[in-house]
Amino acid sequence: MSVIVDLVNLYEDAGFEVQSSLSTAHFPDLDPLTIPFTYMFGEDGYDYNPNGQMTPGGGIAFAEICFLEALCETIRPKSVFVIGNAFGWSTLALGLINPAARIVAIDICWRMNEVRGLEVANILGKRAGLDIRALKGESPQDVAPICAREFAAPVDLVFVDGGHTPKQQTIDFNACRAVGSADCVYVFHDVVNFEMIESFVGITQSSPDLAGSLLMRTPSGMAICYPKSRAGELASVIRAFSESKEHIQAIVAAGAR
Repeated sequence: MSVIVDLVNLYEDAGFEVQSSLSTAHFPDLDPLTIPFTYMFGEDGYDYNPNGQMTPGGGIAFAEICFLEALCETIRPKSVFVIGNAFGWSTLALGLINPAARIVAIDICWRMNEVRGLEVANILGKRAGLDIRALKGESPQDVAPICAREFAAPVDLVFVDGGHTPKQQTIDFNACRAVGSADCVYVFHDVVNFEMIESFVGITQSSPDLAGSLLMRTPSGMAICYPKSRAGELASVIRAFSESKEHIQAIVAAGAR
């Protein structure tokens, strides 16, 4: 079964409704920075949205799950650390993609909705037979102690989807770099959409052993940072989710016309 199908079923069997990966062309009046992503609906009594939307932060889009599937099939991580759990969608996606891995996610939980998101991630992870722990925590100060407690070895894969500012992205990377293995791969969400490209470039330039790529074929404009020693094994995956500079320039020029 597809990871996407399993993930949707996991939430819907628990009584939630999933909205995800809608085309901006189908809903031109809605915010193009939100409509492609994933939102949960279904419980009353929370403080964010009267129509039952569980968290303001959208989970990754279907195309981004496909990228993570392709990446993890190549690198086969034994441990995954996630900054930004929201309602558990990305955490559980990574668990389903890597059923033999330990997945630990943290969220600062500004709202009661995100506290419920931790509960849901843990409940559904257990229901799916996955080794998932979703915990309240803040980057950078909680990253090292949580990883030391929850993992038996340095982390193989990091997914950064926390505070969407250039400064916080750099802070999150530095905290995770300290707990990552020598072969650790770092994936960042919303780099293009939230104007964090300069921060991402700075991250790669400050780490001479790492290479970086923007993944322009993902709806949020994700990015990946990885050891240069892994460039060969990752090349086909990165190429599949990237776009050439020439094509990007042509698209921009066509839009300007």
